[in-house]
Order: sequence, then C-alpha cells, then structure tokens
Amino acid sequence: MLRTDEFRYQAADGLRLFARMWVPAGDPQGIVVLVHGLGEYGGRYGEIGRRYTDRGYAFVAGDLRGHGLSEGRRAFASGIDVFMDDLDRYVAEVRSRFPGKPVFLYGFSMGSTLTAVYLVRRKPVLAGAVLCSGGFVMPAASAAAMSKVKLLRHLVPTLAVANGMGPVRDKVCHDVSVLDAYDADDLVYKKITVGLAAVIMEANQEALVHAREIRVPLLVMHGSDDVIALPEGSQRLADGVTGDVTLKFWPGLYHFVHFEPGAKEQVAGYVADWMDAHCAVP
Repeated sequence: MLRTDEFRYQAADGLRLFARMWVPAGDPQGIVVLVHGLGEYGGRYGEIGRRYTDRGYAFVAGDLRGHGLSEGRRAFASGIDVFMDDLDRYVAEVRSRFPGKPVFLYGFSMGSTLTAVYLVRRKPVLAGAVLCSGGFVMPAASAAAMSKVKLLRHLVPTLAVANGMGPVRDKVCHDVSVLDAYDADDLVYKKITVGLAAVIMEANQEALVHAREIRVPLLVMHGSDDVIALPEGSQRLADGVTGDVTLKFWPGLYHFVHFEPGAKEQVAGYVADWMDAHCAVP
C-alpha cells in the first residue's frame, strides 16, 4: 500500500525546510528527489510521484527555501551557494530515510539549473540526475529582462516583480485544468525577486560553461515547443557533457512536460526506464 509522509529539516542558516514523500509498498528500488521550479512547490507533484511509486521508486518532493511550506523570503536567495548548501542537507536527509538506496535528482525548470550547478560544484555521489525543461537559454524578451537585474540586485535585491508566466500562459501546458490549478493555488508564488533572478541568470551560464565537469549519468529532457525555456539550452548542456548523457526532446510538448495531456504517462515511463537502467548504488 502506498505510504505518504512529510518531514522538516534545518538549513545551514537556521531556516526550516519542508518535504513530502510518497513511498511504494515494500522496499523501494531507488529514490527520486525532486528539485522544483520557480514559484511552485513539491505538493503539486503528487500525481507525478505516484507514477514513480507504481514503478517501485520512492518520490520525495521538497519545497525550496522561500517556496511552498518552507521558510524564507518568498522567491529570494542571496546567492547560489545558499541553494547548494540546502541541496546538500536535502539529499542527506533523504539518504538518512532510505539508507543504501540509489538516489536520482529530478530537476524541473529552475530546479534543473540548480541541480546542474549542484552537480558541477558539489560533485554528489548519485545514481543519476534528470534535468527537465531547463532554462539554460532563455527567450530574447526574458534574457533582456534578466540583464537588467545585474544593477538592480545591488540596489533592491528583495524587490518582487511578476515572473513573466502570465503573458504566455497558454503556452505553458496544453491542459487548461493544470493552468487553472496553478493560478488558483495560494502556495504558488507568481513573482520573483531581483536577487533570485540574478542568481538564476548566473547559474544558467555556469551550468553551460562547466557541463563537462558533471560526473553522474544524466538524462536531459525538453518539450520541443517550450517557449518559457528554449530547447536549445538543453541541447547545449547535453553537448557539453562528456560522460553518460541522454538527450530526449518531446515533440509538440510545452514547458510542463510531465503534466502534458496524452504524454505525461509516456514521459514518466521514459524516465523510469532510464532510471531502471542506471539503478545501482554508485
């Protein structure tokens, strides 16, 4: 029988961070550890988590600092190392609950950027990592807006502005019910601070420049019709990896590839098959 649970843990600077988990009956063969996207939180991934528990994996979905039920100023970080330290503790907490099990990080959107930089900087020992819809290359309008934060981050780092999803709402997911749920969810923060925007911008660049330093098996996925984060970014990242890397483009899919109607089961199945092939404790 599927078991659900939650836990809290403490960041290096004292913030209390929150996580949920879905655990299959019996002994899980591996652990999928979510690193979610901007403004959202782990609780949005219950349906997705159950697809992996059906394949024998436990699914852990933590809320990043400043997101969901975790503490911290909403959608803000003073620097990338704050997230790196959080991920160290997050992974350690997961390992303490599932000792000896293969661990896979699953980064989505901003979470892909954070995960990629984490793999570069901290060199974690993992069975593998999945980078989905990563924003390593942004559309021209987004890139222009992000460039302005270089100055503003030193003047008003905590200033919150719209995250830019609104004008392209109908290009985020083909399932309108997913978009409506996103808009109506009070735990989804629809803004971004100047400080976090600067962190993401710099992290995207770092991930591309240092992709060759990633040492764990990597699955990079992207919807071919994503206008939030350009597929070119995933191509460039994968091209820079010198080790075990699989690049998968999903024709016709938008940014929320794991929520896309008619394809979400296939996406989860593809990831699970890839993990099955890499499911050994490194």
